[in-house]
Amino acid sequence: MATAAPASKFEALVAKYRVDHTHPVNHVMHIGVGWPMVAAALLLLPFKPLWSVALILGGYAVMFTGHFVFEKNTPTILKHPSTPFVMAWSVIRGLCGGLARLATGGRGR
Repeated sequence: MATAAPASKFEALVAKYRVDHTHPVNHVMHIGVGWPMVAAALLLLPFKPLWSVALILGGYAVMFTGHFVFEKNTPTILKHPSTPFVMAWSVIRGLCGGLARLATGGRGR
């Protein structure tokens, strides 16, 4: 069964990201460890800049390890440096869409 081609460059990058992140351990290393470390770094940046740098480096080290050890592929960010921003936008867009559906009682899209 053939799948439909992504409608936009944005959707193509999101689809590629999903293909590059299929191993469950790598997924946990990204969602459960790496990205929370990066998010904490951004929150701490004005107060503890050196901690922020350490958290960002540590978070990316965890995520790169997931790629090299479990996925056996090159981290997407090395091929497409805009990936973190695109994925953040994808998550925000999905959350906003879900909140809108909750607010309207599941009607519309």
